[in-house]
Amino acid sequence: MKIAVKLAFDERAALRLLNWLAQENAILLRAQPELPLLYDSGVVYKKESSETWCDFLNLLTQGHEDCDGLAAARAGELQARGWRALKPGDEGYELARRLRPKELHAEVMLTTRSRPDDPGLYHCIVRYRIGDQRFRDDPSARLGMNGGRIDPTIQRRWADPKGLSSGRIRP
Repeated sequence: MKIAVKLAFDERAALRLLNWLAQENAILLRAQPELPLLYDSGVVYKKESSETWCDFLNLLTQGHEDCDGLAAARAGELQARGWRALKPGDEGYELARRLRPKELHAEVMLTTRSRPDDPGLYHCIVRYRIGDQRFRDDPSARLGMNGGRIDPTIQRRWADPKGLSSGRIRP
């Protein structure tokens, strides 16, 4: 099903919708624990010509997304899978492994170089908390936004045959 929503741009409203999408992704991931983690899925960053936000299932099917969809997917899996969504090389991994929280408080966050009240180029990242420490993750940068360079820790996960699962999608 395709649903289109047209909005006058409002930063706070866009952020609320992206975090709603992250929560929907968390619901999907809890209901289908066999789904791969974002960084194990083979999904890559790809700039869109028009904004289309999709849930985790559609993201896996199309095999790519831009910053908003990737951030909503990553925030959702951190919410749903907690410490198990973090792997060596991820910020906070050692702390999460020690504390083993079942869920993490994670949210989509907008970054910009624009001045307040002057809309410009926005970029979506993820902010999450483990215990009393905050961490950030930029799925787009890790999945090829910067000139197509995939984070080496993610490339190793894709190459690891033990990381293969029936739901895995290769780039």
